[in-house]
Amino acid sequence: MERANLERLIERLRSELAGLAEPIGASGRGLTGQPAFRVAVDRYLRAADFERERDRLFGAPRGGTWVGTPRVIAASASVAAGACVPVDVPGASLIVTRGEDGVVRGFANACRHRATRLVDAPCSPKALVCPYHGWTYDLHGALIHVPHAEAFAEGDRRDLAALPITERHGLVWLGTDIAGYLGALDGDLAALAFDRAIMWRSSRATPRCNWKLIMEAFLESYHVRVLHRDSVYRFFIDAASSTERVGPHIRAVTARRQLREAPGDLAAVANLRALATPSYLLFPATTVVVHPDFISLINLYPLAADQTCYEHFMFVPAERAGETEHWDKSWTLIEDTVFQRQDLRVCEQSQRGLAGGMTDELLFGELEFAVRWFHATLDSRLAANQ
Repeated sequence: MERANLERLIERLRSELAGLAEPIGASGRGLTGQPAFRVAVDRYLRAADFERERDRLFGAPRGGTWVGTPRVIAASASVAAGACVPVDVPGASLIVTRGEDGVVRGFANACRHRATRLVDAPCSPKALVCPYHGWTYDLHGALIHVPHAEAFAEGDRRDLAALPITERHGLVWLGTDIAGYLGALDGDLAALAFDRAIMWRSSRATPRCNWKLIMEAFLESYHVRVLHRDSVYRFFIDAASSTERVGPHIRAVTARRQLREAPGDLAAVANLRALATPSYLLFPATTVVVHPDFISLINLYPLAADQTCYEHFMFVPAERAGETEHWDKSWTLIEDTVFQRQDLRVCEQSQRGLAGGMTDELLFGELEFAVRWFHATLDSRLAANQ
């Protein structure tokens, strides 16, 4: 987060905690005239809703382009010159390469002859050779060799199908116009210095729940004291967050206990992330959590009304990459415990409750007002993308 934005939100949060402003959560009042917000359970259960969200919000390769919102698929540092990295996301299997010219490119991970998968693991090849019949491509995607080429008309010998790949702020994105997508958050993403980070570890899971339940969990701190009591609650002040809308996205900071001892002049604090944890919702389904010394980036992809592909990238400063024990401990706490055993597990329990007819609606109170913003944006974008 840009320091000016972070200082501003921390000062607002500190004022609320000191009782000098409206109570925490009050900025959510007045949106509908009622403090509570309800969502019908059908929104999490109906196959028609899932298909509409998938088709209108999430991407798919069509005709050599990417239709849908941009997604982070790799760290720039993980794609060295001469490297080839396979990336599999729901809806697409691609190859990301960086040629000797330094340019990152993306292609469908399928030979143009019989669609055979070309790359299974990161590598640094001189060329991409199809394991089926030996069709060969360079790292720019150009077809450079076909065994018995005379058996194919010239027009049948095609280069790899290109997909739109953009490198911005130290991240590799599937999609174009990343600055336009991020809008006013573009500077915040630049300030996170992904270009000076490495992707320490990543994981993928398929929790049995609707993707929106997971997004909602990342949009409020009301649950931290109870759900995360034995993991990270010891670092945080109960239900203390400052949140604002940034176009379709959301920017927030959550108060850490050290905030109570912070000096009056925040300019004297070198690491503001020790006082409050910044986080972002990049609409529709990317969450960035900025821990004191590393960053989590979570992508969600809906697979069915009750099943989601969850992907977590952990980024650490490149100059501290050798601190293996520290990063392993951080990963165990955040990914294995907080995200997997607590957040995703309780979302699966919620899905079972919804599917079992235990209620006909979900209730969100004043401390969960950002969920209202998320659903309002969801409604407007679905309507606009018909």
